[in-house]
Amino acid sequence: MGLPMCSAPRRTTVVVATTGTDNPKDLVMSAPTADRPATEFDTVSADATATSDSTETAPRLGLRKFRDELPLPKVIKIADTGDEHRTVSMRAKVGRHRFHRDLPETDVWAYEGQLPGPTIEVRRDTPATIDWVNDLFDSDGDPATLPYDVVRVPPSTTPTPTTRIAMTPGGRSVKLDPTGAADDSYPALAGTDDLTGATVVHLHGALTDGHNDGWSHNVTAPGGRTRVLYPNKQESATLWYHDHAMAVTRFNVYAGLAGFYLLRDANEASLKLPSGPYELPLMITDRNFETRVPKQPGEQRFTGRPIYKQAGIVAVDSDGEAVDTEIPVSGPFTLVNGKVWPTKKVTPRWYRLRILNACSTRTLVLAVHNTTNESAPPSSPANNTDSAGFIPDRVTPMSVIGTDGGLLAAPAPVSTLEIGPAERYDVLIDFRSLAGQTLELRNEQGTFINAGPGEADATIMQFVIGKSAASDADWEPPVELNPDYRRYLHVGTDLQVGSQTIHSHEHFWVALIPPGPGGKGHPELWELRQLGSTEPSPGHDLIKVIDPRDATLPPAERKVLRFVPVAKLFDDANSIVFSEGSWAVWNILHLGGPPHPFHIHMTQFQMIERGQWDLAALGEEGWNADNGTTGVLPIPVDSAIDPVRQGMKDTYLIKPGEWVKLLGDFTGATGSFMYHCHILDHEDHTMMRPFVVLPKELMAFHGAHGSGHH
Repeated sequence: MGLPMCSAPRRTTVVVATTGTDNPKDLVMSAPTADRPATEFDTVSADATATSDSTETAPRLGLRKFRDELPLPKVIKIADTGDEHRTVSMRAKVGRHRFHRDLPETDVWAYEGQLPGPTIEVRRDTPATIDWVNDLFDSDGDPATLPYDVVRVPPSTTPTPTTRIAMTPGGRSVKLDPTGAADDSYPALAGTDDLTGATVVHLHGALTDGHNDGWSHNVTAPGGRTRVLYPNKQESATLWYHDHAMAVTRFNVYAGLAGFYLLRDANEASLKLPSGPYELPLMITDRNFETRVPKQPGEQRFTGRPIYKQAGIVAVDSDGEAVDTEIPVSGPFTLVNGKVWPTKKVTPRWYRLRILNACSTRTLVLAVHNTTNESAPPSSPANNTDSAGFIPDRVTPMSVIGTDGGLLAAPAPVSTLEIGPAERYDVLIDFRSLAGQTLELRNEQGTFINAGPGEADATIMQFVIGKSAASDADWEPPVELNPDYRRYLHVGTDLQVGSQTIHSHEHFWVALIPPGPGGKGHPELWELRQLGSTEPSPGHDLIKVIDPRDATLPPAERKVLRFVPVAKLFDDANSIVFSEGSWAVWNILHLGGPPHPFHIHMTQFQMIERGQWDLAALGEEGWNADNGTTGVLPIPVDSAIDPVRQGMKDTYLIKPGEWVKLLGDFTGATGSFMYHCHILDHEDHTMMRPFVVLPKELMAFHGAHGSGHH
């Protein structure tokens, strides 16, 4: 059963202030007891029992680390009963959640009122019929509005960048500061105060027909329900479900609408991987939290509610007019399974971590550090992961055993693991030689250890390893994981899939465009069409690249491929249509801007080629924002595809200057689907497009076609 619906958010206050407070009414916490140990809000004697980070005299971001035990979501197992009419009901509803032990509870939107939602487990080939119910009502029975405020931090007029101001803990909407007493009160983003919960669920990574896939326009209003069927005809994998409502996915997911969906199969069971309490699903997200108007300088009084802060910028549109817009910003607090910087007591044995980056924006570079004897002052270069002085004490390498779409052929040891938004990795870690020690899972991507305001903190969570060895401590990972794995290759004009040769396939072309006038400050996603040899080149919106197949020819004889956009926005005419059962190569050209986690619905892919341009060195031959053209881009330098990225995936982190080729088999489902950047602000603005898969018999009657094939 989910939590009962509750009233609107209570503005209960907790004081977190290095300057202290003289008003006892601001202190609402009870005195320390055995059930509630002393916190930084209490006066603690020198001999009091300390938390694991007791050497931190004052939390620099306002919350102390490792105050909460890692929670594990409730599990719903869907069994094969043979009853095709049996359904599972999953409600999106208002629930109560405490993000950190020292914060008050607050309202969230969550499936069954839990954050994350229940983990759904189902075996391969067992159909699952789910009623996704929208029960997002407030205590008065009216459609609930967002359980947090969305604000726009105006462009900075000081040397401090707007993005850093937006990532600073706390702040509030100006409606909570009517006198304008605080300089961290910001205007609400237009329309968000009245936004209610229209939802549609996407099972991310599922092979299912279009009407079950969570088409963004097919939203359900509060009081409605949508019944879907997931065939689950795919191998064991870490999937996840989340809201996908048109233009507001970022708000609904930030409110809490996400959960795990784990597929099991006989091969996975035969491997005897760590299971039960030794298999940990880890949903990593980030949040910022609202504070009350301070009563004295330097005071932080968290209300417990999240706050969604965006950095305001002034962009220029294609007509040269100034446009106020926003760019996404990550929150300063990292959450795992809904708790800020949790801790987990583990046994000295192997564990299996099912890791999901559910952040709206942030890319993570994961590493496990031994922090047992770690000590460095806050200002030390050793605390900056981007500094040459950063020398981490990384423990035994992690072993990646699976990616988005299933198990790898064999374990792949890594010391760090890059994971973009929406990517999932299945990881084994060996704690046997670390008995009695303390570790942290950290993010080494542009972070600081014990960060200060406006900085990203490296900590994700803590592991405290016991001293007693497990009875199965001699277990070792299998050498072979997935006998059905087949490597995809592009050989000449054919495809090689394991031992199978495929002679016919299609090519599609997509460009990831830097922020500029066309997108009014936002990056863009262009669907491309290749111009024929006799077609003239336009004076704008033209991309030119040397054909890599001509690499062995003299430069003067190499063919130039010319592309123009046929669609830029979601509602532009559809141009990508496959016949079911076809194979297709997606060519993704990243022409500048931030990395983009590129997600394609319906099927799983393999990366078959990866090239890199040095965009800075290209100069005038690179992207020209004024007219949307490139010079003739050279053949990119080949980049190695490591064993982890050779796995089956539905989401790829595409870096600036990359030309990536993804090969997929569009078999087993039909309908309308989507592809997009999984930075949710980008998806909601200018970086999502549809495609269609039809039975091949219908294609003879359909006039649309792809942008090229051979």
